Amino acid sequence: MTLSDLKPGQKVTINGMLAEYKGIQKVKIPNFGNVEKRVFQGEGINIYKYYSIADGTKTLESEIIKLI
Repeated sequence: MTLSDLKPGQKVTINGMLAEYKGIQKVKIPNFGNVEKRVFQGEGINIYKYYSIADGTKTLESEIIKLI
C-alpha cells in the first residue's frame, strides 16, 4: 500500500506515534510560500508530519507507517 492509497481520517502509527491522515492540504512554509503536502496530525498532541506530493508513490513500510 502506498501513501496515495490512504483516505482522509484513517488512523496510522508513524514511528510509534499515533496519527490521523488529514489528506492533501496547503501548508505555509516560512520565507517560501504555500505548498501542497500530505498531512498527518498527531493524536492528542499538536504535532504535524508532512510528506510531499511526490512521496505518494512510497510504500507505507518504507516510511515506517502502519495502519490501525
